[in-house]
Amino acid sequence: MKTGKKIVVLFAVFVVAAVVYFMWPMGSKEEDGVTATYQAMEDATLPVVYPTMLEKTMAPLFGHREEKAVTAGRDSLLVLPEDRKLQILVDEARDVASLSYEVRSLDLEHLIERTEITDWTEKDDGSLVVTLPIQNMLDQEVEYQLGIYAGLDDGSGVWYYARIIETENDHVGEMMALAEEYSKKTFHYESAQNLTMYMETSQTADNSSFGVVTLKNSFNQMTWGTMGADPISEPRMTLKEISGDLANIQLDYEVARTNENEETERFAVTENFTMKWTSQRIYMMDYERRMNELFTGERDLFSGKRIMIGISDGEDLYVKKSANGRFVAFVNNRELWSYDTSEGISARVFAFGGAELNDLNDVRTIRDQHDVEILNVADDGNIEFLVYGYMNRGSHEGWTGVSYNVYDAGSNTLEELFFVPASEPYAELKADLGRLAHKGENGIFYLYMNGAVYGIDLTSKEYMVVASGLNADSFAVSADHSRLAWQENTGLYDSKALHVMDLNTGSKSQIGDGTSDSYRILGFVGNDCVYGVGEDDDYIMSNGRVMGLYLKSLEIVDQNMESAMHYEKSGYYIRDVKVDESRIHITRVREKSNGFFGEVSEDTLVCNVEALPGRMDDIGWYASDVKGRVYYVQLAKDIPSTQKIRTVSPKKLVLEAGNTMNLETIASDGAIRFYAYGRGRLLGVFTEFADAAQAAYDCMGFVSAGKNTPIWIRANKPGAYFMRDVQNAVKLLERYLPEFKGQSILTEDVMLLDASGTTLNQILYFVGENMPVLVNTDAGRYQYLTGYDQGHVRLWDPLTGQSETIALDTAKERFESSGNDFICCIYVK
Repeated sequence: MKTGKKIVVLFAVFVVAAVVYFMWPMGSKEEDGVTATYQAMEDATLPVVYPTMLEKTMAPLFGHREEKAVTAGRDSLLVLPEDRKLQILVDEARDVASLSYEVRSLDLEHLIERTEITDWTEKDDGSLVVTLPIQNMLDQEVEYQLGIYAGLDDGSGVWYYARIIETENDHVGEMMALAEEYSKKTFHYESAQNLTMYMETSQTADNSSFGVVTLKNSFNQMTWGTMGADPISEPRMTLKEISGDLANIQLDYEVARTNENEETERFAVTENFTMKWTSQRIYMMDYERRMNELFTGERDLFSGKRIMIGISDGEDLYVKKSANGRFVAFVNNRELWSYDTSEGISARVFAFGGAELNDLNDVRTIRDQHDVEILNVADDGNIEFLVYGYMNRGSHEGWTGVSYNVYDAGSNTLEELFFVPASEPYAELKADLGRLAHKGENGIFYLYMNGAVYGIDLTSKEYMVVASGLNADSFAVSADHSRLAWQENTGLYDSKALHVMDLNTGSKSQIGDGTSDSYRILGFVGNDCVYGVGEDDDYIMSNGRVMGLYLKSLEIVDQNMESAMHYEKSGYYIRDVKVDESRIHITRVREKSNGFFGEVSEDTLVCNVEALPGRMDDIGWYASDVKGRVYYVQLAKDIPSTQKIRTVSPKKLVLEAGNTMNLETIASDGAIRFYAYGRGRLLGVFTEFADAAQAAYDCMGFVSAGKNTPIWIRANKPGAYFMRDVQNAVKLLERYLPEFKGQSILTEDVMLLDASGTTLNQILYFVGENMPVLVNTDAGRYQYLTGYDQGHVRLWDPLTGQSETIALDTAKERFESSGNDFICCIYVK
């Protein structure tokens, strides 16, 4: 009887403790007069908009707090119905007080329409059915930015963005249907047999992993092997791009399987299709499926010297350990976990979503436009890290930016030090922080964003602009992000000084006196800075254009700014340098003789540098007969089989006064940037068109001048094309050619494109669009590419007015010997 009373009493104590823990704040503190409380992360609250296109509900649009779509990216494209009445469904709409929309040009400069919505239908579940009566003011085949505004009961508002287009292309629906059919058939081995007509199975393809599957993989990989995976959610379809009869479509969904222990494993899947419609059939130009297992933290995932991650595409999967080796932090699927190898405590430090069904059922929590970057793991288990990109929920829900957080392992609490709103989409922000995000030993956090490097004092929360006006070629960062070097903003080949900064101490050094010689930053080997020195105005010229700077010497300085190597060869100039980890590849030419350079030769420097820790050093994998490549975190010692693993989730410190920090926006240098897109995502931003075209080439992608002006689309290149009226076709380029000074020029409707370095196969796209391509020759003359087929190209000489047809291989060799020096003039929309 006494035992029974004890159980009742203990149970009551447990209930009260649970109520206190989950319902009350964990505690509070006051700093500098600001009151703060600890609480769990807030649930997502913003409404979700589901557009209807071609009688199909498309993937949801998520709310943005920023205006003018500066953080929207190229996520979703909607084809308007013939009457332009676009239907949307607003879900989670209980706080919606008003609705309106506006249509702008893609550059956001021109407002086409702004309309208040005064009528909608409310469904039984509280969602709103709304029709947007878009006016007849749009040009056919031109994309516009649609912004839907929802005013909320608290007086705030939120925007939902998508591109819209009126088009006569009536084949998009067929390609959408094929994407759905293809995806469904992969789960059924027999019905999937006719998918082989789209596949391009290659013996060289990697069939070891289900993390990434393409058309080159085996039929077994395409059909999920023997995993027994089945969908557990409806595919969320997004039309990413259309161009003529070409479309890019993406499906996002979740699948599950039952493993040998009768436990459910869940996975996030993304399929991307690039398709081309013809009157005979639809061709699959490119396909990619990415699959990532959702980590649960269950006890059976901790075994031996391993923490089992499971199937992964390998992207953004990495480990960082404390110096004493006790604490292991790892990022997987945009979640941050920590494991205490001594106490057997697993902490789910940060996650917007999760692996449970209730997490997967709320599309707001599982959106994948954010990531986590670990800055430091201390010996006591404390972790400093960034969450950057779109904030799915919490106090910054709907904003895109950078959140700096500190996890206190001792108290199991999470504190956000500050939040920096961004003015660029997640993909660009990710690329920027990939260049530089570093917490210095001096208590300063350094980050690169929007062409500038900022330093933020973690104590005072004040910031400074370290360097601005930067582009990919004018600065470099060491592999561990602890050193930064940049050129003065005086022109890429005219900089009279370099600056090198130790981001751990904040000390800055200058190389060059600022008056004589020109300096080029070339990169880092380890933490040693590599730069070149050339004479003023000793440019590498090509047909009147500045292509580079001849260097007379190459220098390497160590962390103490002392010379580690001096490279100079008598009678030679350095024409090109590529820094590759511990190797430096040099292209040199003999000194000028009678105004000309002599032979070209290659040289390689091998540097003895300390190997820096890699992000994947503690990630391993083994081959499973069922799941293929299975990733795991490698531990230094075995986990005792009898040890219980306790998983905890921290409470977050919320400051009543807020902690948003707005950084000064630095004006752009005005140079054209080329954006490479493929497989439904941004592949990179480049200063040279040739680099962007190369990045997009293999995945049938496209290149845009600026964010939203596509100028090159690989899959749209015809198999053969010959211009009929050549003399008329070249008039546009001849008209603008005198204005060409070596850099691409973009006017309101015409672009003079420097396409030097582009391959012949890549440049022929423009010919196929009836745009002649100027080819400079060694003799200082030029010809025009005016046609091609599978084995030949046609050239037209403006001096003689004659055309010649030569073999494709001959043309490649001829143009490569002249540096593939191409110029093109194109109309832009």
